[in-house]
Amino acid sequence: MRTSIFHIVYFDYDRSCYIHFYNCNFRCLGCLRKISIWDCHLKEDDIKKCEFKGFLSLKDLEIILPKLKTEFNLERAVLGGGEPTTDKNLLKIVSILKNYDLNITLLTNGFFFPKGFEELKDVKVIVSIKSIEPQKHHFYTGYSLFPILDNIKKLVKNGFEVLIETIYIPGFNEVNEILKIEDFIFSVDEKIPLIVDSYLPVPGPPWSKPSFEELENLETELAKRGIKNVYLRGKTIRSGIKGDVRLIFP
Repeated sequence: MRTSIFHIVYFDYDRSCYIHFYNCNFRCLGCLRKISIWDCHLKEDDIKKCEFKGFLSLKDLEIILPKLKTEFNLERAVLGGGEPTTDKNLLKIVSILKNYDLNITLLTNGFFFPKGFEELKDVKVIVSIKSIEPQKHHFYTGYSLFPILDNIKKLVKNGFEVLIETIYIPGFNEVNEILKIEDFIFSVDEKIPLIVDSYLPVPGPPWSKPSFEELENLETELAKRGIKNVYLRGKTIRSGIKGDVRLIFP
């Protein structure tokens, strides 16, 4: 049975594999795939070796996972993309991963969840909100914000561990908008962490990467409001990725 998985990378610093799904229902203006479909953390030499070899089947996945478990003592699987929820075999993929006693994290735009997903409460879900302003969100993604906000509430109500992710985009999604995302989080569950990534420029949109000073200003504004459960990933990753990154497939 074929999946939409086309790329797998292993990170040794936390013994995780990042499983890339090809398809996506959104058409985000700032999508990194405008630069490359391959994992941006790979070394340049490894990226040059990458050649699209089609999609993995469920059987292929069951061949790869035992090797990762044995050779690297794999502990964690991250499902990203693309958009994993567009894969009709997502629930079967998660079931296979659980057979190897892995901690599973789903990175998603949160627009759609397949029937039966509510039973997978041991999956950590990170939902990306591109903008808390409905018009801006539709402009950036081509889709409505409201189903995403509703689905976040449903996930929390059903007992999922939920994190919210957004992107600091100078001139588009800045301090005021990010503070409004925090307002939404507080209306649902104030314990939900917020991850803030830095925008990386891609061909087309006019936006630039936020400066270190802009990120520090955001940090200051969050502190003024007593908000502590925020991870400025865009600020902390400037020292570079930890450990080694290995190409597993293709």
